Amino acid sequence: MSTIIKILTTISLIFVTGIVCAQKFYEAENIENAQVKFYIASSPEKADLHFCIIYDAKEINKPGVMMEVETPKEADIIIIFVDDEKDADIKVWLVETPAEVKWVNEAKKQLLSVGGLK
Repeated sequence: MSTIIKILTTISLIFVTGIVCAQKFYEAENIENAQVKFYIASSPEKADLHFCIIYDAKEINKPGVMMEVETPKEADIIIIFVDDEKDADIKVWLVETPAEVKWVNEAKKQLLSVGGLK
């Protein structure tokens, strides 16, 4: 019986982690509607987060692996890309694959939790 409980707990944790890491985003049209403001860093070393954009929700496995959706209701977070670094919440660097996604500045992690900044 104890083994079954451990297996169910592990499966539950995997399922919950998948939900928590969901990063479906909608790009706001104006800064007032954005929950988090992204700035594209000038180099990977200057970024808080190396992120990638994917096109299949099945590939979302951790924060920073993001998929754009068509409506705000579908999104976990609403973002906007800003032109001035001073206006940004997170400086990002775009990478090609989910395997390359990583936090450089761990202090910014809470900004991409589901619900983000409200």
